[in-house]
Amino acid sequence: ILFTDIVSFTKLSENMDPNQVLKLLSKYQTKMVDAIFANGGTVDKFIGDSVMATFGTPVSRGNDAQNALNCAKQMQLVMDEWDSDVSIPSNLKIKHRIGIHYGNCFAGNAGSDQRVEYTVIGDAVNLASRICEACKEVSCSLLISDDLMKRLDEKPKSEVIKNFSIRGRNEKVDLRKVSF
Repeated sequence: ILFTDIVSFTKLSENMDPNQVLKLLSKYQTKMVDAIFANGGTVDKFIGDSVMATFGTPVSRGNDAQNALNCAKQMQLVMDEWDSDVSIPSNLKIKHRIGIHYGNCFAGNAGSDQRVEYTVIGDAVNLASRICEACKEVSCSLLISDDLMKRLDEKPKSEVIKNFSIRGRNEKVDLRKVSF
């Protein structure tokens, strides 16, 4: 499960017209969705300025953990290109964070009689979201769980963060700051 989040989006959008915010978000989401699809992922949903994606749902496409990390790498490259594009005004250059975790979850239709959607639910999803959030605390743009790292065919350069306390959880986790 992969989450992205735009850094300081609330501050960025504070003085923007709603149509400008929509245009910026749409551009960002398009770039993220392209990377997700190119790496065999599924877009679960957009949550404000965040994108949630899964790999291995509804069916596995090989090494789903590696596909997720490859997706993150492609996302980082796309954001580097965006940042270096001189035609984009500096106030519209954005950074983002990515958190990825590997774990079991429910995948299927959920909701009520009035509205149903395909989604993934479970502790693994919550943890992936919190890992993305943890990027703020450890000052990095990409964090992955040790559970994901163990399943990778190609191990990226990383710095281990042992026994990290995740907000809202009793159990601590080992994380990896990844750099490409």
